[in-house]
Amino acid sequence: MYSIQEPSLIRHDLFGLTHTPFITAPPKPYLDDNRKQGLNKLEAFLQTRGFAAIAGRPGNGKTALVRYFVESRHQPSHKILYIPFCHLSDNELLGAICMRFDIVPPFGKNKTIAAIQQRIDDIQPVNPIIVFDEMQNALPKSMDIIRILANNHFERANKISCILIGTKEFFDKLRLAINESLRQRITCFHSIGELDENATNEYIRYCLAQAGAQHQIVEPSAAKLIYDISAGTIRIINKLAAAAMAYASNKESSAVLLDHVQEVTDQCILPKRNLTL
Repeated sequence: MYSIQEPSLIRHDLFGLTHTPFITAPPKPYLDDNRKQGLNKLEAFLQTRGFAAIAGRPGNGKTALVRYFVESRHQPSHKILYIPFCHLSDNELLGAICMRFDIVPPFGKNKTIAAIQQRIDDIQPVNPIIVFDEMQNALPKSMDIIRILANNHFERANKISCILIGTKEFFDKLRLAINESLRQRITCFHSIGELDENATNEYIRYCLAQAGAQHQIVEPSAAKLIYDISAGTIRIINKLAAAAMAYASNKESSAVLLDHVQEVTDQCILPKRNLTL
């Protein structure tokens, strides 16, 4: 079986590219109607600050979409903090927030929370935007810490914007009674879905155009197979398209054909269990 060792095996000269597509996200993500709607919701949310929650299946581009949104803000007016959850305890979470705010954590949880809230006060009118990623892994105490950050001196106006990203299991967590207080404070909910077949074709063309392509590279039958296998999940589309382009490069083909996708599928997708073994 053909094997890809390096993403650079995609030949730029063969396809007329200026850089390699599908390996890294384009500077501006592909936006279908669902993702445009998500950006519009975040735009409205940012005017009032508080809490927003974005969820979707793994590989659907949630983090890339939110990163594009926050990085397109007017930087002097916003301070961006990114915190990925890997089962952080509440104390570890507070330590991570302190580090990103350049705060030396005082001794004790309450004093640490107060120090963070004071830093948020001190930098106003700059809007701190804290992106908490992988929220499906957040422990209940950590989720409560996030809620408490916004409770500052009985202020009516929100002084912080928290964008919470997770899989759909995160939304299931929010439905639990223990997280009701946080759930009630979230004013913006949005689910990021998979791409449909038409959007998958547009996404492939978009990524290729962003990489400098001036002509159709992926044949329609190959694009359809990529959609059928990926079911519209962006991460899997990227894996299949990049692998198929590398295979086509090896074959000196300036187009990605159906059999190119077929040849690389098993190396990109976990094979189904062989029940006869």
